[in-house]
Amino acid sequence: MTSEVFYAKAGGTLCDLPERVGRLADAAGFSKAITANLFYLLKVHFGERGNDTYVKPEWLVPLVSRVRGAGGKVFVSDTNALYVGTRSNAVDHLEVAREHGFTYESLGAPVIIADGLVGESQSAVEVNLKHYKRVFVANYARAADGFVVVTNVTGHMLTGLGGAIKNVGMGLCGRGGKRSQHCDLKPEIIAKKCVACGSCVEWCPSGAITVGKTACIDGEKCIGCGECYAICRYGAVKFTWSETSQNMQEKLAEHCFGVLKGKGSRSMFFNFLTSVTKNCNCMGRTESLEVPALGVLASQDIVAIDQASADVCSKAAGKDLFKALYPSWDYTVQLDYAARIGLGTRSYALVEIA
Repeated sequence: MTSEVFYAKAGGTLCDLPERVGRLADAAGFSKAITANLFYLLKVHFGERGNDTYVKPEWLVPLVSRVRGAGGKVFVSDTNALYVGTRSNAVDHLEVAREHGFTYESLGAPVIIADGLVGESQSAVEVNLKHYKRVFVANYARAADGFVVVTNVTGHMLTGLGGAIKNVGMGLCGRGGKRSQHCDLKPEIIAKKCVACGSCVEWCPSGAITVGKTACIDGEKCIGCGECYAICRYGAVKFTWSETSQNMQEKLAEHCFGVLKGKGSRSMFFNFLTSVTKNCNCMGRTESLEVPALGVLASQDIVAIDQASADVCSKAAGKDLFKALYPSWDYTVQLDYAARIGLGTRSYALVEIA
């Protein structure tokens, strides 16, 4: 089986990107996924405060207008972050979204945090897969009839590739689902590299780190979120990437399965290759781009679009980009496992549109 993935290349600038997104949506048959009077969650990452590489709100307007034009009821949404930051509760999260331009006035749709005030609003969904019998999905995602998933494709410190599978599997589950996915990942401190700066303490959401001569991680308190790894500028935090890396990516795919269960025919995926950085938009800082702005992909197959995104980026970089960014782990685990549990196929036909 081969799925179609539609590709609108970026122009000389990104000024005409909304128009290109509209043409891409039409070419990909976006309207076929929309049914009048049903609820559609447009999933996007609002960006951490200090980050500027998130998908811009004006690029979403053509998608919002097409859902509304087809009679669908659309809202723009994300879930609260597990880590300590400005998006760990709905009040602060919505304030950051507003600062970054995500408002009803700019989008033409309401902005709602999908998992409640502090991530407590979640429902169990039966999946009966390898790691889980059931997974916890954000309640607004569970209640929605379909999805418009907008992903800024990046590298990712725990999965290698941060694509649509990660955006759905991590980004639309409840706090219980986030914790469960990370529970096998335990970091270690490399004492000779640690300068005892304390940054990891500030960013640890579970209070698992103390600092003496070096940082020290309490394995009983650690939830494996990886924030210490991401924030450390001295390379003093490491993970032992073996079976745990594979398990984490498989768990991610199983949560994605739970979120999309029964809604695949009413869902569409848009992957933006406009700001491909080493880390995701959870980083509260500006990061350099690994490749220039390449364009936007669209498909109804979440596996095919992530595979195509990796391939397009790698072609532009002249190497397997995401393997080069994170050589210690294999990002294709999530693609292969997602295909095996029925989320899509890694085989695709790339259709370029003018």
